[in-house]
Amino acid sequence: MWKWLRNGVLLAIVLAGVLKLAAWYAVGKDAQRVVDALAPYADIKYDGLGAGLDGSVSLIGVSVAPVGSHRVYRADAATLDSPGLLWLLKHAALHENELPAQFGITFSGVKWPPEPWLDPQWFDPATYVLFASAGCQTRLDTADYLRMGMDTGATSRDRFEYRYDPGQHTLTASVRLSTPGFADLALEADVSRFDPAKMLQPGFWDTTRIDQLSATYADNGFMSRRNDYCAKRESLSTPQFVDHHATVVEALLQESRIQPDDELMRLYKTLVVHGGSLRLLSLPNAVFSIKSWKSTSREELLRQLNVTARYQDKPPIMFRLAFMPESSPDTTTPVATDAASTAAPAAAPTIPSPALAPATVVAPAMPPALKPEPKPEATGVAKPASSAIAKPVQESPPVAKKRTTESASYLDKAESRFTPPLVVHSPAPGSEPETRSAPLATPPASTPIPENSTQALVWKPGIIEQLPESTPVKKDYTVVEFPALAQLTGRHVRLITRGGKQIEGFVAATGDHNVQLRIERGGGSALVAINRDSITQIQLLHW
Repeated sequence: MWKWLRNGVLLAIVLAGVLKLAAWYAVGKDAQRVVDALAPYADIKYDGLGAGLDGSVSLIGVSVAPVGSHRVYRADAATLDSPGLLWLLKHAALHENELPAQFGITFSGVKWPPEPWLDPQWFDPATYVLFASAGCQTRLDTADYLRMGMDTGATSRDRFEYRYDPGQHTLTASVRLSTPGFADLALEADVSRFDPAKMLQPGFWDTTRIDQLSATYADNGFMSRRNDYCAKRESLSTPQFVDHHATVVEALLQESRIQPDDELMRLYKTLVVHGGSLRLLSLPNAVFSIKSWKSTSREELLRQLNVTARYQDKPPIMFRLAFMPESSPDTTTPVATDAASTAAPAAAPTIPSPALAPATVVAPAMPPALKPEPKPEATGVAKPASSAIAKPVQESPPVAKKRTTESASYLDKAESRFTPPLVVHSPAPGSEPETRSAPLATPPASTPIPENSTQALVWKPGIIEQLPESTPVKKDYTVVEFPALAQLTGRHVRLITRGGKQIEGFVAATGDHNVQLRIERGGGSALVAINRDSITQIQLLHW
């Protein structure tokens, strides 16, 4: 009995060895065939190859260099999964090119080369951390991670897999990037009307539809350590550094003409403080098309994707972003001048231009009819020889009822150039009107004054009297233009952004497209770059 059992075990070992050797030989030939087929697109090399009895294939020391590029992608090992050993042997023996219905490949120790489209300030490919060094004095490196007590020798583990249903023509694909102690990032996509045989045909993406996209970011304890480490380096408390980090992140987004929603920034700060996971889910609508994504504006693309953000198991919120327009040459808006105030007949007194009311005050509307009504003469009162009628004044531009950020600069400049309003009073009973050197021309009764006129005049027989000058509104600032910031280094300014936010700081440096402010908070200071396109008004503070 024991002899038969021993012989059976030995036979199984020999058979496994033979199958493994056959698989190794078949996989080696098949791998070389795949490498040769991909040679026009990439130069693929590996140091060793192995095959398992479960149908897996292992490649050691893999490097991939795309043709026409100087970048080389490397991995310590790559393990390919297959439906089984028999499928692997059949695929190699028959030189098949069809992909299996389920496939996966796992990489360990991936070394990503610098990518021109990937800014390490946004996403660090070595650790998979979002905004890893934002708010710190310098970019964090291996020495900083060691001071934090983090294991920099941990090997990353990345996996790509897909499942294809040929009956339903649906595909589920996912990419998972993981670095122990730092962060995990998972990307998933559900695709329908998918036909792998047509992937290389021109009209493939016209019929293929993306049903769902998702991205999940999970912190593995890095953010809390980073917050404490950088707060100590910046001489700040941890909550102060978190606020500073969020400000720098928002400034980085604005450099790319992106303005995040306040609720979205609060959600991100919660992730920075408490760790955990943040998930973005997109359920694209029917009009979304991958083919036209380059020709679609970012605002419309975000609307079509219908993205929500969710922290842990909290209720989701809408993923709202505002996209600022590209910078354009500055244009100076000319201010209209009143010709009647500069040229007037010598015989008639000069009538100042009517004043524009402040932005928060609405001038009363003029009555539609200007024809005066006759009144009975008072007993014992002499009738005036002539009635002084105000001369029609050239109408000024209409005044907006509400101050807006776009018009604030123009109004601030214009307020100082206009004179106080003029009001006409009827003569009191028993009094004589003031004698004028010459009567003013009476306007035709058929000439109406527009209802939206901003002229502060009342057309009525009487005397024109000028009200005393009102006390000017005291302001704690002076509005300046962006080019003037070059001469205001070290001055205290307040910036009003398109989102209505107010950012105060001292001018540190200026460029053609942005300004750097030194913001002092909590006993420390930090430099924040703000994009010129996001600024609607610049206020030079007087204190």
